[in-house]
Amino acid sequence: MDQRQLQSRNIEKYDLKLKSRPKDGVILQLHHTVRDSNGKNRRIRFSSGTFDDLHEKLACADNLGNIFILDFTDLKFWKLSSVGTCTALYFLPNKEDILIVANAKKYDISFLDIDNGETNLTLTGHTAPVKHISYSNSKYNNLLTASSVEAILWELRNYTKYFTLNTYLDAQIQQIMFTPAGDYLVACFQNDTVQIWKNETMKSVKQIIPSELKHLKNIAFTMNGRAMAMAGLTPMLILFSMDTWKALKSINLTKHNISGAQQIAFIPQIFDGGANKILAILSSDCTLHLLDLEILNVIHSICPDSSCIKRFVISPTGKYFLCILQLGEVNIYNSSYVMDLAQNISDLKKEKLCTSMQKLARQDVSSSKAEVEQKMRICMDSVRLRRILMQYGEYPDKFRSIIWRSLLNTPRNRNAYSSLIDKGIHPAYKDIEKQFTIHSSVTLKSLKRLLSCLAHWCPLFGVMKFLPAFVFPFVKVLQKDPLLLFECVATILLNYCQLWFEYAPFPPISILAIVENILSEHDQQLLDHFCETGITSQTYALKILETAFSEVLTCSEWLILWDHILSNDPAFVIMAVVSYNIVQRNAIKRLKTHEQLENFFRMQNPIDKKHFLKNAYVLLNDTPDDIHPKRFFNTFISLDKGNCYQQFTGYPKATICMKLAKKNRKMKLQNDGNTLKEMTILNQKIQISERSKKENIHNKEKINSEDETFHKLINKNNMKSIHDIQDNRDLCRKQNIDTVAYPTTIHIQQNKEHSGTKSNKKDKDYICKYSSRSKTKKKSNGKRNANLEKEVEELIKIYKNSDLSDS
Repeated sequence: MDQRQLQSRNIEKYDLKLKSRPKDGVILQLHHTVRDSNGKNRRIRFSSGTFDDLHEKLACADNLGNIFILDFTDLKFWKLSSVGTCTALYFLPNKEDILIVANAKKYDISFLDIDNGETNLTLTGHTAPVKHISYSNSKYNNLLTASSVEAILWELRNYTKYFTLNTYLDAQIQQIMFTPAGDYLVACFQNDTVQIWKNETMKSVKQIIPSELKHLKNIAFTMNGRAMAMAGLTPMLILFSMDTWKALKSINLTKHNISGAQQIAFIPQIFDGGANKILAILSSDCTLHLLDLEILNVIHSICPDSSCIKRFVISPTGKYFLCILQLGEVNIYNSSYVMDLAQNISDLKKEKLCTSMQKLARQDVSSSKAEVEQKMRICMDSVRLRRILMQYGEYPDKFRSIIWRSLLNTPRNRNAYSSLIDKGIHPAYKDIEKQFTIHSSVTLKSLKRLLSCLAHWCPLFGVMKFLPAFVFPFVKVLQKDPLLLFECVATILLNYCQLWFEYAPFPPISILAIVENILSEHDQQLLDHFCETGITSQTYALKILETAFSEVLTCSEWLILWDHILSNDPAFVIMAVVSYNIVQRNAIKRLKTHEQLENFFRMQNPIDKKHFLKNAYVLLNDTPDDIHPKRFFNTFISLDKGNCYQQFTGYPKATICMKLAKKNRKMKLQNDGNTLKEMTILNQKIQISERSKKENIHNKEKINSEDETFHKLINKNNMKSIHDIQDNRDLCRKQNIDTVAYPTTIHIQQNKEHSGTKSNKKDKDYICKYSSRSKTKKKSNGKRNANLEKEVEELIKIYKNSDLSDS
């Protein structure tokens, strides 16, 4: 449609011609072309549009503020005088021929009469360009106008402000509107939350924070207002019930080749009772998809050849909809024609599908599995995956296992894994269910199998107590593919757990020192607080590492964090520990006791995950090289492809051998039925009984001598009592028994009593510890200890000269 000179006072109307049966559903295309003083044609782009279904009218505005009115009933169109660049248009319901226009410069709201172009009323009060206009179809008849930073409710009876909603920087308004019935006001914000207020009182009734949905952009309501759709830049669509305040279903849009949604709206259909089933989705690639929510299938896609779609508008009854193209044109569609076209295309696709299936059945052509895997690896290289991660913040749940496999470059060694499985359940993890409460038998079986394979692969993993808690979250995520689960965990232990086991089974001093140095560099005050409360890095770092962050993060937060860890160098996991402490510094500094801080690092605490991850990247880039973990870590090494896995050697073998030998000796003693403690007690009883027989012979002499002593004491000192002598008698007997049970202790005690010194608490503790190693024990079990030492020596020799993976 070419531009014609129209005078503002005497508005001239022109004939409008629509296509009767368009092939693509487009009944009219608008474009605004003007001629410059040089004689060249210049295209002016359209920026916004709105429908008035009651009077079958359409208003469109271009970037210069020219407003065109199209009347589909009389088939006429005309142009209004320019009121300046406008950002939003809206036909006022229940008011004939009144168009609401939001001005881009002064941010005011004008009420235009579309017949003569005169401004009847102007409302002022906004501080930013108005992008959203909505009207409540209720008894209140409120008008809502909103920018990204504020929303104002206007009382249309006297055109005054009724309510103002202000926002802050990180939670600006993405979209705000009344529900179709006008009962509620609903807004979605940039911080991925949806807030619902009661229109009558403007009190908040519901807040929705969809965990599955990130970068929320748009909401839409069915015509009856009973269901709401939410979508954003992530390929996820959520349908929400306004009756029960619960989510009805989540739809993964990647199944329909939709990478994300910029805008969504329902298209009402005839005889659907207001429960619309067709949802229009403008995807990230600027294609308009019509999704049938009943059959969960895209019935039609619109992508004009001339230009991509910038935004679209659907009429309230669904009879028409328009698409504003990026080049500035406007395509106006008749919904019925589009639906007929979609049905014809669907039938044609079915016929073609049947024909192609028949051809494929006759042909015996198939690509090899190796070629498919090679193509997948090319498409999923780390650079591309990292770009996706930086854009969306996480990997899609459906493809997470495949992406992790690609990032860790797992070899899929089925033969090597089968050899580990054939060795059965490792003795160290035979009764793992007694240590952990796991309700799912499937998960328990997967955990046992993984731990056993790790222990058979390397003896170290059979004695590390924290290992079950470390691998458990990976079991929950990857248990459907046991081979992938083992190889992922093994690769993580090989690369992201470097220097963890160099002092095993003692804490990793080097790792804890690195964490403390980084924390000192970036937050000295927090480190000082830890020192003042007596908290070491074993509490604020080691506990987090040993559980792989699973105790301090929710499930979704844990998955997102490990998406970033596996996409970066091994040093990132250390930075994540320090970042967690720094982000939680305000909560930590409020805790003053050791017990409170211990509990803090063993429970989930609210955390801003975006700030947490951002700070981890800042630490990764800004930490000096002399204390940076990458200085001490080796580069990433994937598992070898072949019939066996390489050795895990990052631990002291002698310490592990000693621990294994003691375990074996303890198990043998338990199998014999008598423990070392039981045998020692039995030998002590025998010696006590023999000693008591010998003492009986001298009892009479002792009694006589004690009686003589008793009489002498009475004569010399009357202060002594009979009870004291009896106590002395009991003490002598006790000493005789103790000499048999704990001879070394008695000897030490006698020396101390003779010297007249009093033993303090430390001496008592030392005596108790020392007395447990009695001479009786040494005599009865000397051979056993000698055998234990021999076994340790033999094990050390074996592990020095043989392959650990076969142990």
